[in-house]
Amino acid sequence: MNIEYYTEKGSLSKQKVKLDDSIFAFETNPALVHQVFVSQRANLRSGTASTKNRSQIVGSTRKIRPQKGSGMARKGSIKSPIQVGGGVTFGPSPRSFSKRIPRKMNRNAIKSMLSDKLSDKRLLVLDSKGSYDKPSTKQFSEMLKKLKIDSSCLVLTKNQDRSFFLSARNIKNVSMMTYDKVNVLSLLNNDWVIVLKDAVNSLEENLTSNIVRKKIIKD
Repeated sequence: MNIEYYTEKGSLSKQKVKLDDSIFAFETNPALVHQVFVSQRANLRSGTASTKNRSQIVGSTRKIRPQKGSGMARKGSIKSPIQVGGGVTFGPSPRSFSKRIPRKMNRNAIKSMLSDKLSDKRLLVLDSKGSYDKPSTKQFSEMLKKLKIDSSCLVLTKNQDRSFFLSARNIKNVSMMTYDKVNVLSLLNNDWVIVLKDAVNSLEENLTSNIVRKKIIKD
């Protein structure tokens, strides 16, 4: 498909940019997007919560008082969970929450999100001619106003240009990353997606390239 791209002045260019239909016209798959989203959120968990059970508590194992005859409740050692300072019953222990998602599924989820953003007219291509010789938050903010973007926004670039990145760093709800770092979580957390014109081809190649893995031959 061919779509018109925007300039930094907020106007549509008379020329058009070609987008790959296999990416930007991909069939939306909400179930796959949800699966990848859950895996990304799970991989962010540290899993370091920990408590001590009664076997890990340092102390005597002597029974505090006789089982019967005192007229009081039964009690074991000071390590018992019913004692102050005793072990914790069924408490958390360090574990890994990571979930592995195949590369092809992850790519298809990203394609699904990009095509959904484009169909909702929440994705636009911007022609940035490298006019940021030095960081300028004011210039970047004015550009967003001209593009009529008033909510959260994700900007995908080809290179990590220092001046361009610093210009958007202090603007609320604006995040920026290179094309190879795009993920489902970032696409879901932002209402708008801006793809720089020079990053379109790189983004398409990154989502369609076939990765050849070397086979290990055992003698």
